[in-house]
Amino acid sequence: MNSFLVRRLTIFLICFIGIELLAALYLAIDNFDNVDWTFKTIVQDIGVLQLTSLVSFLVMIFPYVMYLTLLPKKYQNNKYDKFITYAVFTIFMFLNILENVSSIIFWGEFDILKNTVQEKYFEKARQILLEIYEEYPLAQLLSIILISSLLLCLLLRKFLLTKIETPAFGRRIFHFILYIAVCFFAFMNIDIEKLNNRTNSYNSRISEERTYSLFNGFVKKNSRLMLLRNRIKNSYIQEHNIHDN
Repeated sequence: MNSFLVRRLTIFLICFIGIELLAALYLAIDNFDNVDWTFKTIVQDIGVLQLTSLVSFLVMIFPYVMYLTLLPKKYQNNKYDKFITYAVFTIFMFLNILENVSSIIFWGEFDILKNTVQEKYFEKARQILLEIYEEYPLAQLLSIILISSLLLCLLLRKFLLTKIETPAFGRRIFHFILYIAVCFFAFMNIDIEKLNNRTNSYNSRISEERTYSLFNGFVKKNSRLMLLRNRIKNSYIQEHNIHDN
């Protein structure tokens, strides 16, 4: 992969996964008595969290990757490039912190939502969101998260750019195609329900990256591509069982 692209995305990825790990650690400690703390289980939980976080990151960072792909050499690191990069980083961190803070504060509400049948999911989600809006000081919470995101951007701004020159346009397009391929294969082959096929529900929930959990639960299950994939897979299993018998 292009060193320019990797270098520009590195701080985004480090912060994204770092925030996910901190949130998971807080939830694990807060639910200390219900968590399986054996070494093997914890290593597995961290592995699941990092894998699903990486997939979520690749999908969420797509607009910025497209921008970097189209960025001409002469505009690299100029005031417009800096403004766009700082703005994207701030928005990206705001969304990531918001997701994890929401998971911590509204753990009980989202627990109800997680056990809701798919047909009533959006109706129940709307009801819970209205209750949250009425009961919690959301304006203050969002302001604190925004300020935290701005401070994080200010602190890390010199690491968000690089002196490595953007390569030729054709090479950037090639790396963009590779990036799309990685996203596609991750979408097709990584299933959090199989990764989290364990008896301890707290470990499974804590090790979930929430954006990917939502993405996996609705987009993947209801996409025509995944339905076709599952149909082909089930047909293959049935034929295999017939031959075995």
